[in-house]
Amino acid sequence: MTSTALADIEHRITIEASADRVWTCLTDPARVAAWLGCLQYRAEVGHLFYMQPDPAKRAAGDLDGATHCEILEIAAPTRLAFSWFLPGTPRTTVTLTLEARDGGVTQVTLVHTGWDQFEADDVRAIHQQLTVGWRDFVLPGLARAAVDGA
Repeated sequence: MTSTALADIEHRITIEASADRVWTCLTDPARVAAWLGCLQYRAEVGHLFYMQPDPAKRAAGDLDGATHCEILEIAAPTRLAFSWFLPGTPRTTVTLTLEARDGGVTQVTLVHTGWDQFEADDVRAIHQQLTVGWRDFVLPGLARAAVDGA
């Protein structure tokens, strides 16, 4: 552990859909693949799946360069947690928490923890990429899937 650790990544989004609909988008394999860009996803604790950012590799089922993820917790319909790691590196944890709000909307909070396992200078670039990626691509993708039914 280091005193120069990077902070947890935390983002919130309000989605104009019910918590049940958002939960379905978090756990249905076909829907998750569409908004999260992953392969071999199953909502089962202990199951390993892969986030493949390269669309061509994803289409081909190629895991080269993919991030490895393991489902750690499923608490329907409010909480999903999975590890996020590259082989040979410590695992970090991504937790998505759903909170139903008045008016049929859902607040989703994403927290990515575990950065204290690394020297900040060693992972600063990936931390910055993920800060933007979770906020600007992943959470809006989840919102589109929930609202549009994708």
